[in-house]
Amino acid sequence: MRAPSANVKFLDLVLVIFVAAAFLFASPVHLLWMTPEAPWYVPYLIWLGVIVVTGVVHHRRHRDEL
Repeated sequence: MRAPSANVKFLDLVLVIFVAAAFLFASPVHLLWMTPEAPWYVPYLIWLGVIVVTGVVHHRRHRDEL
């Protein structure tokens, strides 16, 4: 059996990030950080985290191709 290519591994990581982000924003879990006592910027911090993780994955893939 052949080992998965780098593109398949990258797509797997992107899919995991997408599912995790969808879980954070579309499931009842969002009620944990959407309380009235939470600061207004919490959703933006979570989006920033998703963007940073995606950027790190992309950077690692780009670095591995060189």
